[in-house]
Amino acid sequence: MRAGLGVLGLNLGGLRGTIVGVSISGMGALRAPVEVHMICKRSWVSHEQKRTFAGHSKWNNIRHRKAAQDGAKMKRISKMSMAITNAARHAASEDDARLKSLILESKRMGVPRDVIQKAVDKGLRNDKDTDQHMSLTYEGFGPEGVAVIVETITDNKNRTIAEVRHIFDKNGGNMSGKVSWIFKRMAKIEVPLQGSTGSLTSPTSSVSDMLEDDVLETSLNAGAEDVESDLDAGVCNVLCQIQNIKEVQGALEKASGLDLTAEFVTIPTTTVVVDGEENVARFQKFLDAMQDQDDVIGVHHNADLRH
Repeated sequence: MRAGLGVLGLNLGGLRGTIVGVSISGMGALRAPVEVHMICKRSWVSHEQKRTFAGHSKWNNIRHRKAAQDGAKMKRISKMSMAITNAARHAASEDDARLKSLILESKRMGVPRDVIQKAVDKGLRNDKDTDQHMSLTYEGFGPEGVAVIVETITDNKNRTIAEVRHIFDKNGGNMSGKVSWIFKRMAKIEVPLQGSTGSLTSPTSSVSDMLEDDVLETSLNAGAEDVESDLDAGVCNVLCQIQNIKEVQGALEKASGLDLTAEFVTIPTTTVVVDGEENVARFQKFLDAMQDQDDVIGVHHNADLRH
């Protein structure tokens, strides 16, 4: 018989150790150790190292979150730049109502002024060498039977309609019906009330001295259809038909002494109530997916979300 050396490693509660024993050849595995030596060593990480690791993880999270935000911002800028160029290509001048509305929306979204101007100039030049994009609108029903209108700008309509349809289908909606009759396209003019400059006026505008009754009287006399007061924001939102925008805007500017800006809005005539946390979350997921699609520049719906 021959003596042999057996080694067994252990890891017990953060203790690393080794048992050394002797076995007799021919008797199989180690049965009874003749001599046992256990060498223990505790593995540990200092508080300083833990703080370093935690900081490293936090920095990674911040870096990834910032990268995602920057990517989303660049996507928005790219979308609005293409939309402005396309609108300018079909506009007679920079005074075109549709073009001015897109420029206003772009400024609200934080698109740099030089990018906006470059897009306008590109469209007005109507360069034949540049990519030609199309403005296309799709309709359908989203989750919970909500009517949805999707505005896109694209250079490949087959790709765009396939991707938009996929988002509808994947989220329990469909593109089988027409819903545009549920909405009306209007022009909205924001008029600051007394002591306010509002959010849509020119940066050089003076403070307004108009009262709510003044805005109401002037607007209706000029052909506006509705006036919605937001006293907390200190403004009145005047709604009118797009073909009446110049008359209404001109009358309000004359009465207020301010440079006002109009924008186009899509307003539902009826709404669909979506209540319950699960249903609201499902619709919000659909809405986020549609807005994130590369060619989509606007999504309008008639959902009345109630959490």
